[in-house]
Amino acid sequence: MICVLDCESAETQPLTRALGELGVTPTLVRHADGLLRASRLIIPPLQSIPRATRALRDGGLVTPLIRVMTSGTPVLAIDGGFHLLFDVCHDDGQHMGLGLIPGKVTKMEYGPHPAARHFTLPHQGWNQVRWMSHCPIGSGLSDNDYFFFDHARHAEPLDENVVVGKTNHGLDFNAVTWSGNLFGTQFQPERSKESGLRLLANFLAI
Repeated sequence: MICVLDCESAETQPLTRALGELGVTPTLVRHADGLLRASRLIIPPLQSIPRATRALRDGGLVTPLIRVMTSGTPVLAIDGGFHLLFDVCHDDGQHMGLGLIPGKVTKMEYGPHPAARHFTLPHQGWNQVRWMSHCPIGSGLSDNDYFFFDHARHAEPLDENVVVGKTNHGLDFNAVTWSGNLFGTQFQPERSKESGLRLLANFLAI
């Protein structure tokens, strides 16, 4: 069963439409029993990490989520959903994530870097991903493919080896992470037209 986590602040509709273009009707899950039946789990973009983590705690979903993610079930986490995988996220305060990928999520800032004169934040729009190494969800994709980004924060894993794709917006940042059965993208494949559909199809084929 292809499941999409449906919690407070989750943006599920664009993802559901994109999966529909691939002939897949996902199951939106809000309860533990649905999560535990997932053969594939997608965590969609989250508008607010604080609201999402509070809803997951209040709904008793943290333990089932961790159970699914540590069971070997393929998981694709997107944008804010990707941030949920890390130890801590700085988003209107400091919030504990699921701790499945050691690292943190911080606000994108240029400081005194010259990029501040030429690039604006948040990072919104189309950009390319530079693939650093082979990754199953990147099969058939190249550095020439564009994806849609819309974010003000970025994930920083402690282990640089799990970063398989980077993007530059004045400075390089982590665009794709792969750690065992966990895949994360900073961009939104469901809004990325052909390139995004290819990536989603690759994930479903794992």
